[in-house]
Amino acid sequence: MERYNTYSDHLKKKYGEKVYKIPISLPVTCPNRDGSLSSEPCIFCGSIGADYETKAVGLPITRQLDRSIAHVGPKYKAKKFIAYFLNYTNTYAPPEDFRSWVEEAMAHPDVVGVDVSTRPDCVNERYLEILKESSEKYGKDVTVELGLQSSNAHTLLKLGRCHTAAEYVDAALRIGRYGFDQCTHVIADLPWDDRVDVIETAKLISVLPVTEVKIHSLYIVKGTELARMYERGEVTLSSMEEYMERVALFLAYLRKDIVIQRIVGRASGGNTLTVNGGSPWWEVKSRIDELLEERNITQGCLCDYIDGKAVRHFL
Repeated sequence: MERYNTYSDHLKKKYGEKVYKIPISLPVTCPNRDGSLSSEPCIFCGSIGADYETKAVGLPITRQLDRSIAHVGPKYKAKKFIAYFLNYTNTYAPPEDFRSWVEEAMAHPDVVGVDVSTRPDCVNERYLEILKESSEKYGKDVTVELGLQSSNAHTLLKLGRCHTAAEYVDAALRIGRYGFDQCTHVIADLPWDDRVDVIETAKLISVLPVTEVKIHSLYIVKGTELARMYERGEVTLSSMEEYMERVALFLAYLRKDIVIQRIVGRASGGNTLTVNGGSPWWEVKSRIDELLEERNITQGCLCDYIDGKAVRHFL
């Protein structure tokens, strides 16, 4: 039996066939980098942001899509694609620039939707209106991805995020009012979080109009402040066993209908000091699946806290 809602199954049910996400690189930066909020990025963020899969910086969006589709389409037997605005903060740009990027991606005949990765404090009604107007114009779907990482304000401060959970809640509620899908990113094994924080993060996500999540371990990108802290012995990473325990706990408390885009991340070995404790991502995933089976844990099995739990005995 399936222990959690997988993204691949969700896409097949929604579109009737295999759908593949195509990473798109845009000429954007981040308010943590350009001095708007800080001149220092989040401690885990490398010089190329989150973009480890595409070498397409500077190419027009249509060209990026055509090139990637020609490669991955035959390889994965996919004919439908999602344009994934991946690197840095993709709503951190003048609105009309953002509109032109969204519409160029949506105009591609093989694209069924656009997925925009951004920060909670970079979600504004003007940009959501652009997404709504473009979605209606082209008949394409919209997903907005938010990097939360943790619900713990002290941990977010350590990470240098320059926002707290409040901005995340505000963004999630605003996105929800537009009916877009929204995905939240979580790092399950942050050194400053414990298992209570993992549970609280799952609960916070579950009471908001979130439709998808991405979970991964804390990996260390070369040249980052986190890498320097790690090399100085100021940060100790959790074992993969602890990571797997936290993922199982997170899934148990997560709302049943939320789609799990991933339960383990991957990053280029050439850019990192350590990823997943040195284990291949598929091995970690397999071990998490085995743990869920052994413990008889299914997604949402402990999600009993919504809708006034304390008064149910009166009903």
